[in-house]
Amino acid sequence: MTEPLRYKVTIAASPQQVWDTLTTSEGTKATLFGCLIESSFAVGSRVDFVGYGPEGERIVQVYGDIEVFDPLGEFTYIQHPGAAHNEKHAETSCRMAHRLTPRGDSTELELTVDQWSDGNPAYAHAASSYPESDYLKRIKAHAEALTS
Repeated sequence: MTEPLRYKVTIAASPQQVWDTLTTSEGTKATLFGCLIESSFAVGSRVDFVGYGPEGERIVQVYGDIEVFDPLGEFTYIQHPGAAHNEKHAETSCRMAHRLTPRGDSTELELTVDQWSDGNPAYAHAASSYPESDYLKRIKAHAEALTS
């Protein structure tokens, strides 16, 4: 049984700047290894994080199903690795919940990663690398750069 992973980071940026970092291609390109986000953002719809291979081919690196999309508040989705990364991608999942709370001139971002599928190989990596992960550092750096 895997335990939920919960992390909080205070970002010297407005909720809008943090939200834009999480939900726009400009933000995801800066925070998720150059991936662009594609979605209608309707609850129940799919979200794709798309990168491109050496020949320019479109590769869905990670995808998910949106559970909560509350602008400036919460963005939660069930995440799967892309088919190029895991042949059992449809059965391999976790829930990524990003919650924003205004804190004066800053925003607290709480990331909860839970509901791990049995045997998900990403759990050990996530448990050992968060909260010092490049993902959280890049969100913070990008959102704070938007204040300049």
